[in-house]
Amino acid sequence: MKKIFLITAATILALGMVAAGILLWNWHSYEMPQIKGDTVESESDGLEEISRKWFSEYFRQFHGIFVPPNCHVVHARIEDTQLLDDLDTPYIQIDYEVYAPFGGSGIVKELELTDTDTRWLYTGQMVLSWEPDGDDIYRITEKMSPVQYQISTPEFQQERQKPQTQHFEMKTDEPMTYYIRDGVLYVTYDSGEDFIEVPDGYEKVCSQSGGTYNELLPYNSYVVTEEFTGFVTGHSLLYSTDRGETWNESQIRQGGYAANPFLSVTDNGYYVTMAADRSLGNDYYATYYSEDLENWTPITLPDYFCTNLTCSFWTRDGKGYYAKGGEMMATLDGGETFQDIVVPGAEEITGELGFDPFDTVEKMYEKDGTLYLVMGQGDDGDYMKDGKLSEALYRSEDGVNFSFVEETADDTPEQAG
Repeated sequence: MKKIFLITAATILALGMVAAGILLWNWHSYEMPQIKGDTVESESDGLEEISRKWFSEYFRQFHGIFVPPNCHVVHARIEDTQLLDDLDTPYIQIDYEVYAPFGGSGIVKELELTDTDTRWLYTGQMVLSWEPDGDDIYRITEKMSPVQYQISTPEFQQERQKPQTQHFEMKTDEPMTYYIRDGVLYVTYDSGEDFIEVPDGYEKVCSQSGGTYNELLPYNSYVVTEEFTGFVTGHSLLYSTDRGETWNESQIRQGGYAANPFLSVTDNGYYVTMAADRSLGNDYYATYYSEDLENWTPITLPDYFCTNLTCSFWTRDGKGYYAKGGEMMATLDGGETFQDIVVPGAEEITGELGFDPFDTVEKMYEKDGTLYLVMGQGDDGDYMKDGKLSEALYRSEDGVNFSFVEETADDTPEQAG
């Protein structure tokens, strides 16, 4: 009798182990039922009726012992549905809850469910599209989250493709400079201890086509000094001669174009260079001169050269410079005649790299009677040193011949968050 009992117990144990093995194998090889491509039979062609019937049948698959504990569902219930018609194909959003008594880590991850205050109770959302697939048969052609659906809508795509305004930190290495914060243009004369608002300056100076704003003003497009502060708008000069206490606007021309302008102050007057015409993607520049900030006289420029300028600068004694990429010309007699200026290559850098990366005149300035020029790399530059883009600094004692001084780091302000 005892022997029979032992045999029976061993048989039961063996069968149990086999059953457990089969069960574990089924759990291990379990594949989550897919939603996209799944079908349901429905006599109704309404999206809500089709979706509710499919939902009930889909979650019924998560019952039974062959479903792994982490995917086991006791019940699932639709809380709300919403028809969506922002796209060409109609969609339906389903808000639902799932009760998974074993923690449901598998189904929570697969369906991207969210915890609730109730243990083992989760909420979920899905957006589905359907198409007929035979008599009274409907197939799910797309499954996404509400966020993914929103991203797909034309309104979101239009907003996404709209250029965004970039924001920048203040240039702390310049004691007198401009600063833009929260859609307001300021100037400072004491390294940022005090800021003075430029009335309507942000709209007049920074606005661009398409509703964006240019908050990184080109170096030679503005002047901030105690004696004179000025910014070029599309058609005028916004300026102050008393450290920003009062501001005036002088109209230079009728109309203008949103291309980089340039402003210079000389011993005898003011020079503004701005885009006066646009054709086939090219900006055509003109220069205007004023002695009194009221009357402006155009200076005749060589038509063959003054398109798409990257820099323009007039020195204190009235020499004018115009640069387009790496090419440059100058007038030494106030605009009567013009001559080509050749900026030599940076031989030291070329010798190290095997090529000269500097190909665009980006800014010019005077310091202690010496004229300086900065040659950058243009929009496609990628030569970096110590983690920053490099520039080449040149100087000229006579305003005609330039010599390479050194390689410097690009001092463009950091983008602000």
